[in-house]
Amino acid sequence: MGATGLLAGGAAVAVTEATGATPADAATTTTPDWVNVTAHGADPTGANDSADAFNEAVAAVTQAGGGVVYIPAGNYKIESTVTCAPSVSAPVYFVGDGAWATIISFFGTGDCFRVYDSSTYLARTKFGGGFAGLTIDGANAGAGSTGLHLGDVLQYEVDLTVQSFRKAGSIGVHFDNNYYWAEQLFGRIYAQDCASHVVFDWTSGTSTTSSGSFERCDLDIYIDQWDASFDGVVFRNGAFITNGSLKIRGNFGSSKTAVSSAALRLTGSQSVNGYTSYSGIVDSLVDIGVECGSGSYTPQTIAFGTSKNNAISGCYGALHFGAAGNTFSPSNNNGNIFNFTGQTGGDTTLPGGWSTYSSFPAGITGHVSFRFLPTGNEVMVSWAIAVASGTTLNSGATLVTAASKFAYGDNKLIPGNNTGGGLPAGNVYAPAYVVPGGIFKYAGPSYKSSGSSYWYGQGIYTLSVG
Repeated sequence: MGATGLLAGGAAVAVTEATGATPADAATTTTPDWVNVTAHGADPTGANDSADAFNEAVAAVTQAGGGVVYIPAGNYKIESTVTCAPSVSAPVYFVGDGAWATIISFFGTGDCFRVYDSSTYLARTKFGGGFAGLTIDGANAGAGSTGLHLGDVLQYEVDLTVQSFRKAGSIGVHFDNNYYWAEQLFGRIYAQDCASHVVFDWTSGTSTTSSGSFERCDLDIYIDQWDASFDGVVFRNGAFITNGSLKIRGNFGSSKTAVSSAALRLTGSQSVNGYTSYSGIVDSLVDIGVECGSGSYTPQTIAFGTSKNNAISGCYGALHFGAAGNTFSPSNNNGNIFNFTGQTGGDTTLPGGWSTYSSFPAGITGHVSFRFLPTGNEVMVSWAIAVASGTTLNSGATLVTAASKFAYGDNKLIPGNNTGGGLPAGNVYAPAYVVPGGIFKYAGPSYKSSGSSYWYGQGIYTLSVG
């Protein structure tokens, strides 16, 4: 549901300036209150600070048992945090006239909007609340600022734009559980030019009941990253999505100097309050389709923390990077993506991407290629090698050394065939070995090629069981 859904199906809704109520209020007592921020002194010209007026409007809606804080078209200057901590029976919606019609310009530090619910889930009689039809701009905000800081909510809607929170430590939208957890968060975010565009977090020190869970959340996130040093979407401190969906679309920049940013970053863990969790995405739809500019240095596709438990596991969807033909920096994925079903592209470290090796001893040319299958626990290896006339190929010879992620703690025997000069007529059974350390070895008969010969094969092996 966008702003039009909250605005009576798209029809213009007149809001009485004196009372903040819609005409429908006269006909029924079930229509939620609409409180116009200008009725509390908010300045749509942006000349004066409107923070107090916004907070008064939030208080009025909360006291009325929930409803809408209506923000008409204009540019509103906010110099301090607007806080919304509704009661257990008072969901609050912030509704503007459109992303480029209603603009909130933050001139402060810290949070522009802080929304949370510290009540227990069992105590809540009404769920919901949300943002729709407005833009939060941080061009004038201080370092470490956030457009929207939100957590501990149930069935909350986000349909907004956030931009220009680019100073050090700043965040466009900060999903952060301080008191309990978030469930059924849904909607759309357009974020551009932010130091971190969208962050999922778990601040455990606020309450002994908080967790990193964002279960059954369904979010579409669109990003325009103008500075190649800025992160796209970040999961940190044990925050995770499970049984939900996450779509990331957008454009990422490049740089003439090295960058350490990523389109998606999963890092950190916590074990507190009786919960242990690692930042990640579990049993969910993950759908990524992004591109980047051409240049010497580009963001990573997906950056993982030091733990293999920072993972994308049991998920399905598509992971596509470099839609315009330009190349992202590859992920540091080393078994962090497993049991993934779907298409991948633009990064050979992702499941389904081939890693090819072709640096052989003298007299040998061709390729050896490895890829993870969608299970994430099985590797396919394929090779086609030409042995030049006069070249000796001994059984047990090392051909290439692959990345350690393709190796396990024992020897893997893969069927293959050899044919040509120096070998008996027809194909000769000549298997390959993948031994610990990712070393790929020839295991056929030793011979000296009296003409060109060819060794080829393909097979699948399991990295581990259980």
